[in-house]
Amino acid sequence: MQQNARLIIPLWGKVYADKLTSMTLPALLAPGNLPALCAMFNVEVVIVTETRLFDLIRSSRSFQRVATFCPVTLTPIDDLMSSLPGDYGVVLTKALYRGFLDLGPKVTETFLLFLNADFIIADGSYRHLGELMLAGHRVIHSPSFRVVLEEAWPKLEARVDAQDGVLAVPPRELVKLALDHKHLTVKARTVNQQLYHQWCMDQFYWYVDEDTFIGYQWPVALVAIKPERVVKEPSLVWDFGYIPDAAPTLQRYFIQDSDDFFMLEPQSKLTGEELIRPGWIPFDEAVRFLNDYTTMEQRECGQQLLVLHADDLPPDLDKAIEESRRYMREITRRLSPTPQSHLNHRMLGAWFAHVSKQISERQTSAPALVQTDKIEEADLDTPDGADGALRRNPEKGIIPTLSYLASVLQEKMFGTVPLVRRTHPLWVDTAEVAASLAVWRGSGRDRILWLSSKDSFFHRVMPGRAQSPQLLLKGSQGPVQDEAPYNACLCELSLSELSSLPALYAKISEVVEDRAEILIYLHTLGRNPLRANPFAAYAEPRHANPFAAYEELFPAVDASTVRFHGNATTALIRKIFLNGTRHRHFAHRPRVRAVMAAITLLALAPFAWLANSQAARRDASRFAPRWTSAVLHFVVKKKRKSLPAVGIGQIGSRHQGRPRNDSLSTAR
Repeated sequence: MQQNARLIIPLWGKVYADKLTSMTLPALLAPGNLPALCAMFNVEVVIVTETRLFDLIRSSRSFQRVATFCPVTLTPIDDLMSSLPGDYGVVLTKALYRGFLDLGPKVTETFLLFLNADFIIADGSYRHLGELMLAGHRVIHSPSFRVVLEEAWPKLEARVDAQDGVLAVPPRELVKLALDHKHLTVKARTVNQQLYHQWCMDQFYWYVDEDTFIGYQWPVALVAIKPERVVKEPSLVWDFGYIPDAAPTLQRYFIQDSDDFFMLEPQSKLTGEELIRPGWIPFDEAVRFLNDYTTMEQRECGQQLLVLHADDLPPDLDKAIEESRRYMREITRRLSPTPQSHLNHRMLGAWFAHVSKQISERQTSAPALVQTDKIEEADLDTPDGADGALRRNPEKGIIPTLSYLASVLQEKMFGTVPLVRRTHPLWVDTAEVAASLAVWRGSGRDRILWLSSKDSFFHRVMPGRAQSPQLLLKGSQGPVQDEAPYNACLCELSLSELSSLPALYAKISEVVEDRAEILIYLHTLGRNPLRANPFAAYAEPRHANPFAAYEELFPAVDASTVRFHGNATTALIRKIFLNGTRHRHFAHRPRVRAVMAAITLLALAPFAWLANSQAARRDASRFAPRWTSAVLHFVVKKKRKSLPAVGIGQIGSRHQGRPRNDSLSTAR
């Protein structure tokens, strides 16, 4: 009798639903993946997502193909959803749990497989995974490898079979694609290429040759587990808490060769750029981060050599491996003797408990969503449920009261970003866009397209963000096309994204109506300077044509203006404020962050008011060398349909009763 296996795929947001149906499921359908696994096990697929995405996912060809191999279940997570970017890890963890909690005690008799909605699996990976499961391995890990989405995705799209919709890429071909398009955060963690680094080093790689890469990951992704315990509630985020809770005594197996299992992780090229620093990281700084975050299980992952290769292994591989072992031994030698516990984790425990409590409070105050939409091959038209409401309650208790009062004080005295008063350090960088948004909505222009690839100042007033890089991918416009036409657009870009503006603007123009306003908001946040600063020419009056450098960076269509905000003083005040409230040690301590933000705002208020007032008196249409944000304003003028071609003599008959154009009269 075959054993049971359940593949769980969590996701939310239409962008990820599109990635799932256009790429992840087609790769899953490769002969050596789901079809091979179904021949070995009684497999079911559980997609844990928002109810509003049920129909979109269910109607896709790839989903319907999956349903021919095994039962498919769509399970809602509306009651778990949060609009705050910092809650992502908790929401993901609870979504994964929802994918198997219904099994109850049977979870210890079922292999659970986990797959992110945007991961691409090489053909044959699940066949090998199934063989390991049949051989008795109950906890199995395999690494994922990050690549540049904008470069790799179009090449993968071209590989999807036009007839059957299957993406079957052999491991070595997929590795070759990965090594040709390594992500910035991979390059920044390559030890023998030390031009720059990532300050939080949880992966270490070595370049061997153009077809071979080796490394160590802390942690390595969990791809399959047959738990020995029933666990109903997570104690910490997924990568930190599930293994010790569900399988504390089981031996773990690590797939180390990409020939056996390979997982591609496409990410936007700018993801993680704020983590990058020039030069190489000293041992002690790398170890300081690992001491703060790593548990016993993650340290075990960090000892596993991972080999990625697009060809046969090179003869000098042993030399590279020994070099990597020496480096990792030095890292291990400097680690504290006691790893972090997954229970009451020093850096993550308070944050996880705080966000979990907020989610529980929302669930208590919102209508229960318990339905599960099970779908077989012959049941593809089952309707899905309604969306769940999201509500927030004030924090309670002695310590939370302090942070709650601090938040109330901030709002009363300074407002809430982006609707802040002049005493706030971010006022000069948010006021123009906030005012424009208010005018749009006041005039009934509420179909606003919001594009941004990074954290935003405007997320509280702009629901439904779309990823700007996604819009540039062939055939992958996410929610943008379905909601068109829009009557306004806010697009937020960092300086390093500015080179994509012409192509992005052309895409935006396609989905907005005539006379729509487009705001391009540029900011100077982040450590990476613009590769070729287009505004530098303004600071050099000796240049005869300062706009010459702009021809390839700015759209030469429609009516447009630009306004520059901020100066050296406002930049300094903003930096002090953000450093004081967004320090990495506060990242998972929301109560401490709220108190620190209130204290910092109070201290900076008089200086912020003076600096903002000075900046506001300046003519923003003139370039400021130390600007901190710029707003490019466009009014789209779409070409009207031409009148039928007529002779000059016929024009007068079209305008009978109207004054005749003098120039036309003269020409005649």
